[in-house]
Amino acid sequence: MSYPSPTAADIRRTKALVRAVATELRQSGAPSLETASHAWLESQPQSLWPLLDATVAGSTARKRDDALITAGRWLLANQLELIRYQLERGHDWAREMLDAYQEKLIALAQALPEQDWFELVNLLKVAKVPIRPEMQEALTMAAVDATPGEAPLPQEIPQQFRKLLDDIGAAVDTPFMVVEGLAETGALMPPELRAYMTHELGLSPHAVLREAVPLLLLDPEPAVRQAAAAVLEQVAGPETVSPVMLRRTLLIRNWVPEAEREAIDRLARKMRVKGVTCAQWSSPPALVIHSSMVDGSGAQSLLVTTPGSRAGLFAGLLLKQGFGIRDAWGDASVPRREINHAVKETQRAATWHTTGRDHLDVVVQHHIVRGLTAGNLPSAMIVDIAEQIGAADWKDRGLDVPAEVEGRFTGLGPELTSPAAIAASLQRSGVWVERHVMMQSWFEDDAVVRALVEGRPRPKPEVAVRRVLEEVLPARREIWTERLLLLVLWLQAATGDPTLVGRWQDCVVLAHELLEGRPLTELPAMMAIAERSIFAARLGA
Repeated sequence: MSYPSPTAADIRRTKALVRAVATELRQSGAPSLETASHAWLESQPQSLWPLLDATVAGSTARKRDDALITAGRWLLANQLELIRYQLERGHDWAREMLDAYQEKLIALAQALPEQDWFELVNLLKVAKVPIRPEMQEALTMAAVDATPGEAPLPQEIPQQFRKLLDDIGAAVDTPFMVVEGLAETGALMPPELRAYMTHELGLSPHAVLREAVPLLLLDPEPAVRQAAAAVLEQVAGPETVSPVMLRRTLLIRNWVPEAEREAIDRLARKMRVKGVTCAQWSSPPALVIHSSMVDGSGAQSLLVTTPGSRAGLFAGLLLKQGFGIRDAWGDASVPRREINHAVKETQRAATWHTTGRDHLDVVVQHHIVRGLTAGNLPSAMIVDIAEQIGAADWKDRGLDVPAEVEGRFTGLGPELTSPAAIAASLQRSGVWVERHVMMQSWFEDDAVVRALVEGRPRPKPEVAVRRVLEEVLPARREIWTERLLLLVLWLQAATGDPTLVGRWQDCVVLAHELLEGRPLTELPAMMAIAERSIFAARLGA
């Protein structure tokens, strides 16, 4: 085991944190976490275990305290997400912790009330923790063992499924609620079973269930996507396929892998031949868009709202370089006071600026492509957001990074691209990356860098920095060039901050020099990134 065990002090601090969040829940109805407590959770991943213990204790207590249980679950979800970030950075201990957590869930299946156990399992989905197939199978068996009553006979399963779907159809208002509900059970349902359920949704007499099927063309499981395409072709016709279903099918067509588009084209043609008309898109509304700076992991958040005095759209997107669209959420009718408060609170944690619709369209479409490359499709919520803001033209349009950088570099003109001007620009960008507060997240933080500072004997800082420049960063030139281009787009789109004037030109020059293969030791910004990477690795170690 390479991850640390919680100390007595960790356990005391964790219990105090759970009580503090529970108090906040009782007072305001919503959980919250101070910056210092969030930093402590991030630095103490081993607090996962006392958090789980506290939540289990609350569920099994003679007198239940719902606020305490909710606080424990909320903190567990936060900690699972923080550990998942470390998994994505290549840390083996994070994988060991997440596997151990799932093994503990399997052991708890019969020790907890059924609903409480399912809530703990669902936290894996909330935190977007990947579940290995063998773990999914074990969790599924644990769920079966924990569910009271006799198992249904094989011939009874279709009837029970249809009864379940009837209950869902009567309880939900939108197809997005259907997809969200299915996603919550996805961790405990084999792909083949979810594919069967998708087929049954397409044959359902409930319109809201049929409306969910086009959205399942974006399901993470290929088997589910194939079942969705097959049943849509089977039922194609105006009696069972609505104009909105056809519109969503056409939109999603460009968000799925190339190999799956022919089947979607075929079913769309059949829908039209059978007489299904395509719903019209509404005109794009006025939008207020807040975008965070691209951080050192390549992540960028966007908040999208509609202006007004009473209520409006409040949606969010989390874009992640190398992953695609990591998260999305939205509500079409949020009170203006809640929107203003949420925007204000969110902007305290990072550097944000108001940007335009063009920037939103470019970066979202670029990350759709990046997601497809990585095997990560957009979620159904992206469809909802696209419909709310009239994004009928969102497709798989990726940025040609070298061409975009070179075009901008050439556009700077000879006065900014002479050897002397380039040298001056590189010095400025080096100072900015090293000293400006908004650039403090720009460093490498993964298992490869951590290994450079954990060797025995421990290397001197200058030696470790040199190794980052020689062994780590050269293989990541393209990543940092793309990150710089995304920063350039944000800087160009940002409005109302005079301190950013001229910054994007220096970023273009730096990206150009990275593309040209200039030695990293001649790029002060990359040297600052290497130094900060070693500092962060030593601090983490």
